[in-house]
Amino acid sequence: MSSSPRPDWMRAAIRRFLVPAAIAVAGMVVVLVVAGTTGEIIGWTLIGLAGIIAVALVFLEVGYSEDRDRARRPGG
Repeated sequence: MSSSPRPDWMRAAIRRFLVPAAIAVAGMVVVLVVAGTTGEIIGWTLIGLAGIIAVALVFLEVGYSEDRDRARRPGG
């Protein structure tokens, strides 16, 4: 049972999605650690920002997949 290595595009996509994951974790830490309204506002803002970045990356990956599909088709 051999596992095939991931394609380069998949490794790059995973690396890109680590950024919003890290921002979301930082936001959760801020919400839990920083006391008061300011900490909550900053933390939830970071979590929201991570969500926006993740959605943008999904659209980017869709575009990349269309480009890869077009490159595979003959005459594309």
